[in-house]
Amino acid sequence: MPVIEAESLTKQYDGVRALDGVSFEVTEGEVFALVGPNGAGKTTLLRILTDILRPDSGRLRILGRESIRGVLGQIGYLPEERGLYKSLSPLETVSYFARLKGLSSADAKAAAEKALEMVGMLAHARRKLEELSKGMAQRVQLAATLAHRPTLLILDEPLSGLDPVSARALQDVIFRMREEGRTVLLSTHNMEHAERMCDRLLMLHRGQVRLYGEVAEIRQRFSDESLYVEYAGEIPEMEGVRIESLGPDSARLYPTNGVGRREILERLVAGGLDVTRFQPVVPSLEEIFIRVAGPEGERALRETTATEVV
Repeated sequence: MPVIEAESLTKQYDGVRALDGVSFEVTEGEVFALVGPNGAGKTTLLRILTDILRPDSGRLRILGRESIRGVLGQIGYLPEERGLYKSLSPLETVSYFARLKGLSSADAKAAAEKALEMVGMLAHARRKLEELSKGMAQRVQLAATLAHRPTLLILDEPLSGLDPVSARALQDVIFRMREEGRTVLLSTHNMEHAERMCDRLLMLHRGQVRLYGEVAEIRQRFSDESLYVEYAGEIPEMEGVRIESLGPDSARLYPTNGVGRREILERLVAGGLDVTRFQPVVPSLEEIFIRVAGPEGERALRETTATEVV
């Protein structure tokens, strides 16, 4: 079931379209990545999703409602720029935010303790926030976002600047949300995080949708059908296959005439090669990001826009 349904969202500032006909869906129980370079429109989209801004045109439904204010109590939002009252304790802070979501004082305290335990901060619940590290404070802010048990969690750069221990703790919480059937929308510049944590993604570039779909499918879409092989022996020449040596015992193979993977492997073995590793080369999201948002992607976007204008 769609948790977020966006259709042809547009938003313009001083004649520049920050969002240009953006359409996508986020489905129940998935971790969904929102990615793109600086200035792509991610912040504008997040502000529309959280009812800080309204689109100039287009249609948006969240949790089945077109009036976002009616479901704000079911949404947890962790902004990139975070602010906590440093003189308060984690327990006081999370309880306060839970009360803002409508919980009674008693329920807010119980919810705060549970959320702090979830993020590994219950042992520090009564310390002052000013005594905590950045990573610990980040976990407290996440606990405040989770305490009222939102159906939809929107996280803006939640892992930015964190040490590996704190980053792993936050990742574990995100995976737990997915296991519980809750939905997470994760905005990030880090393609490694998106690749490791997310089921599907939306990539914006200059306000337009450039990539949208399952992470695995997108990576496969950008594959050049090349193969990585590790071996012992001397790799034989093969008709229809270009060989790029990567060292004394590894190479990248590029089929040039539609030669299949099985046939290539059979040729290698028949040629006396001891093959220890043989696998397709699938680009990382970071490599794809550079291709789409780098100079090559900029040229393609300009050509597409020019064609549409003509």
